[in-house]
Amino acid sequence: MPLEGEKMYLMIAGTMSNVGKSTLVMALCRYFTRKGLNVAPFKSQNMSRKFINIQNGKGKIAIAQYVQAIACEKEPTMEFNPILIVPKEGKTQVYFMGEFIDYLTSERYMFDSKEKLFAQIRDILEKLSKNHDLVIIEGAGAFIEPNLKDSEIVNLRVAKSVGAQVILVSDISRGGAFAQVAGTIELMDKKEQKLLKGFVFTKFHGDKSLLKDAPQILAKRYSVEYLGTVPYFENKIPDEDLLTKKEGEIALDDKAQIIKEIDRITDFIIEHIDISKIERIISEGM
Repeated sequence: MPLEGEKMYLMIAGTMSNVGKSTLVMALCRYFTRKGLNVAPFKSQNMSRKFINIQNGKGKIAIAQYVQAIACEKEPTMEFNPILIVPKEGKTQVYFMGEFIDYLTSERYMFDSKEKLFAQIRDILEKLSKNHDLVIIEGAGAFIEPNLKDSEIVNLRVAKSVGAQVILVSDISRGGAFAQVAGTIELMDKKEQKLLKGFVFTKFHGDKSLLKDAPQILAKRYSVEYLGTVPYFENKIPDEDLLTKKEGEIALDDKAQIIKEIDRITDFIIEHIDISKIERIISEGM
């Protein structure tokens, strides 16, 4: 358990979109909640066609943060996902804390509102940290894009603002995962690289022995930890990126079955990652 007044932030970032960040965050939320920590999930900005109304219809958050809240045994709140971006009828709507504020394409949002929101995001993170032992932050898309480095409000800038320990996730099923991890690190300056503590490969198919010691060599090259390779697996939790339902998908209002599925997924993921190293990474960030 953290000492009183100490803050623990862990960010799960990706080398690109759809690498399994949300699922890993959910599993870590569940694992540390079961260990007795008071955990909160957080994603400052999420673009999703699928969201859920909460707080008697006064607000809305993305499905991923809703499920992560359940993993933490928390009532979902908008603080877990302050900015929700919803593509709708040819336009992209931006909501902050449940209220519509602008369209994504507007110059006002991109160059004015966005910076004001970033200040509020930092305030929300500060409040979450005061009320929780651990805040697990999810990034969006690629952790670093040189053209967006000074203006994004969901990845590296968030990690830097709170000094979060960062774990990078890369989907090895698509090929190029080693290069994506290396490329991400190379795009960071030396000070930024100190935030990155390790990486995880996801969605692996086949025999892990085929990886040989290549992950360890990559980790040693950049002075980070190789934290494991998670095999590909199916699950029955609703996916915010899928427009159709999965076979056997569990309804979001069936919290008992959602929790049961979260526990199954958590046990599987923990079996394939070095959780002791992750625990050490978190404690070093205190």
